[in-house]
Amino acid sequence: MIREITSSTNSFVKELRALAASKKARQESGRFIVEGQRGIERMLTHQSNQYTIETLVVSKDYKDTPRLPSTIDTVILPDFIFAKISDVQQAQGILGIVRYTPIPFKIQRDEGHYLLLDSIRDPGNLGTLIRSAVGAGFNGILLYGDGVEPFNPKVIRSTMGTFAFSNIWNISQDNVDQLLKEGYDLCVTTGLGGKNLYQTSFSKKTVLVVGSEAHGVSPELMQCATQKITIPLTEECESLNAAIAGSICMFQITQK
Repeated sequence: MIREITSSTNSFVKELRALAASKKARQESGRFIVEGQRGIERMLTHQSNQYTIETLVVSKDYKDTPRLPSTIDTVILPDFIFAKISDVQQAQGILGIVRYTPIPFKIQRDEGHYLLLDSIRDPGNLGTLIRSAVGAGFNGILLYGDGVEPFNPKVIRSTMGTFAFSNIWNISQDNVDQLLKEGYDLCVTTGLGGKNLYQTSFSKKTVLVVGSEAHGVSPELMQCATQKITIPLTEECESLNAAIAGSICMFQITQK
């Protein structure tokens, strides 16, 4: 069904604004917004038990409205209202409301690769790390500590459509202990003092831990580390962006 809304005070428009701007609204409703043609196409073509597009929203001037799936409700908004909801300056004119159904965290018992992110607060970094984890074939992303919410619009946009293929869980110290009991190696990245990444062997059961750029990996996770790894750099470069460092490590781990 296609319907048109022209009033900025409409309850649906208010709901959209809340989902775009409020973490609380996203958490309470179990929904979030994915914006742009690429992200929506990925969601539509990939069958997922976690993510389902409930409603498509397009601007009045969006050119491909006739091609949108007839099985999904579509709402048309005036351009000026759509622009107030969009998180980007040059909006593509299409976004989707996605229903998120959490699934319990289940550890791969025989082998697996997980990315554990400790208090990553930059949305662009988190989105890029999710994208790299999907590209490297990691089994899941584990969010630990006080980091940015994964359904933040900037995070979703930074994944470049790969969010649809990701498995993301918020975990606690109990989950970390469970991974260790299952025989997983906890490989913690550190700027100095770790083993050279390119000289390190990795098991088939590996958890890569990446911390925030400002504070690094927390002491409690450092104490749990079964090995610490460092990316060798030239003297001219003191450190790498968290997303770049984590991506390099992930592809090195899966290559090994």
